[in-house]
Amino acid sequence: IAVAGILANVINIMVFTKQGFKDNVNLSLFCLAIADFCSLLTLIVTCVLSHPRFLGTGNNFVGIEVQFLVACWPHVCFTKMTGWITAFIMFERCMCVALPLTVKTVLTKARVQFCLVTIYVCVIAGVIPTYATHSLGWKFYPGFNRTLLGLQFDDWAIEVTYVSNLLNIPVSSISSFSLTFVCTVVISFLLVKKRKWRKANGCLPNKASHQMSGNDHRAVKMVTVVSVIFLVSVTPSIAIIIGTVLFIEFSLTGKYRRLFYMCYCVSFVLEAINSSVNILVYYNMNVRF
Repeated sequence: IAVAGILANVINIMVFTKQGFKDNVNLSLFCLAIADFCSLLTLIVTCVLSHPRFLGTGNNFVGIEVQFLVACWPHVCFTKMTGWITAFIMFERCMCVALPLTVKTVLTKARVQFCLVTIYVCVIAGVIPTYATHSLGWKFYPGFNRTLLGLQFDDWAIEVTYVSNLLNIPVSSISSFSLTFVCTVVISFLLVKKRKWRKANGCLPNKASHQMSGNDHRAVKMVTVVSVIFLVSVTPSIAIIIGTVLFIEFSLTGKYRRLFYMCYCVSFVLEAINSSVNILVYYNMNVRF
C-alpha cells in the first residue's frame, strides 16, 4: 500500500505543479501530497527496520532503536502535517461556503502560503527537542555481548520525550482531528441549508454565476471526501491515544501490549490508505486532474 501510495503522490505532486498554484486549493493539495509522500516513505523505513532480520544479533545496529530516530519520529511528524493541512483545507472551504463574498479578501494567496509554511515549521519544531536529547551512537549491549549502534539519551531525555509526546501526539492529533470534523459538519450543514433555501425561493442563478457555483461546489465536495477519508482513517489512532491516557497498562510495555501493538498495526495500515487513495478522489472529482 505504501509503495503504491508513494507513486500516487509523486503523480499528484507533478500534476499540481503543472497546473500551477493560482488556486489556493491546488497549493494546499500540493503541500498535502508532499506530507503524504514523506509519511509513506518513513512508514516503509519503519516496517523495514521492524523486520526480524534487523532485530537479531547479525547486524551492527539495533533496528528497533535506530528506527526511533530515523523513521518513527519523522513518520509522526509528517502524519501530523497531513492532519493539520487537511484541517486547514477544510477550514478554507468552510470559509468559502459560509462567507463566499469575503473569503477572497480574507484568505489571500499570501496568507494561505504563510499558513501552510507555519504548519510545516511548527510541526518540525515540535520534534526538535526529541532530536536534541536523543542521538545514535555505539554502546555495549550485555545481552548481545557486542558493541552496536543504538539509541543514546541525554540527562533530560525522559522529561523532554514526555512533554514532546504530549504535545505532538494527543494535543496535536486531537486538535487537528476535531477541527477537521467540525469544519466537515459545518460545511455539510450549510450546503444543505442553502440548497433548501434555493428550492424554497425558486432561485435560478444565471449561467456565469451557476458555473462559478458549480466549480466551488465540486471543490467543496472533493475536499469533503478527502476529509471524510482522513477522519475514518485517523479515528483508530485517536482511540489509541485516548486508550493510553485512560489505561496505563495499554502501552508498548504494559499488560495489554499485544493489543496495543495490534491496534497500532491497524492504525499504520489505515494511515497508509489515507495517504494513498487521494489520487482516486482527485481523478474522479477534479475535472482538471
